[in-house]
Amino acid sequence: MKKLLILLMLSMATIGLNAQTDWSKVDFVKKYKMNAKIGGAISKSFKSEPTFINDYNISQASLMKGESRAGVMQKQGVGSVFAEAALAGVSAAAIQKLIEELHAEFVKDLTAIGLTISDGQSVLDYGNESGKADKNNTWIGRTDGTVIFDKKGLLDNAGDVKEVNIFRPTDMPIYTSSAQFVGNFYTKAASKANVNLLSITYQVRFASFDGSKNMNRNSLTTEAGLSILPVVTIMNPKGAWGGVTFDKKIEGNNNWSTGLKETDSRDGSYWGLSSKGKYSIHADEAKYIEELRQMVLYTQKAIAAEIKAKMK
Repeated sequence: MKKLLILLMLSMATIGLNAQTDWSKVDFVKKYKMNAKIGGAISKSFKSEPTFINDYNISQASLMKGESRAGVMQKQGVGSVFAEAALAGVSAAAIQKLIEELHAEFVKDLTAIGLTISDGQSVLDYGNESGKADKNNTWIGRTDGTVIFDKKGLLDNAGDVKEVNIFRPTDMPIYTSSAQFVGNFYTKAASKANVNLLSITYQVRFASFDGSKNMNRNSLTTEAGLSILPVVTIMNPKGAWGGVTFDKKIEGNNNWSTGLKETDSRDGSYWGLSSKGKYSIHADEAKYIEELRQMVLYTQKAIAAEIKAKMK
């Protein structure tokens, strides 16, 4: 009887681990510590001035790294352990299609809470007339569907992410900069065009690294670990800054993974873009895209709901 009870408990635990999250029922404020930092000035501007979504993108990690560093209490000669993994099996075309759908849904969500969404033309006109469109690290105009590949350096504060591919909807008006110090880049645009600026980036990770150590050795385990961290910034025409923050990464279900495998080349051909790695976590594309879609879809609905709550 005792043996049967243990087996039953293990079976129930397995079912719990494999249960699919119903993202429509998740309390993002409670579970992921979502906080809308929107003061009275921005709240009033949302009601009186139009809002331009000046950037909307998915920053999909395509190569990640983990480490278990040697500690001072370990025996002499114990070395650090490092690991890299690329994402395999998910095409650029699938993510591009997804972001088109998610952007359209976000516009609907913001319109539904009472925001007037601007086409951003006045902001683009300002950017072109001021000469800012000719500066390095700026994107001013309409997107053409090009995926931007980027390698993360020490100053990017990316931690476990080494390479990303950035996706934006095709033919979307955009006014953004990747410069470390932007100065009055956004402030003047919002003021001159008399609009609120709202941008959102979804930082998407696909792997997790679990390091452990004892006196004699370090070890490191690489597993599937789909997560998103939204970065939402807001500025009103008078230069007031706001945003929506998350103290915890939003972690998804990982039944899309078919396992960690050693690749037979380092040319990144399995990804179809520019990332590469000796090992890769292979994905069932349909499952990966659907889980990511659900995560982002309901996250941005929660973001819209929090903005609406601050507008009362």
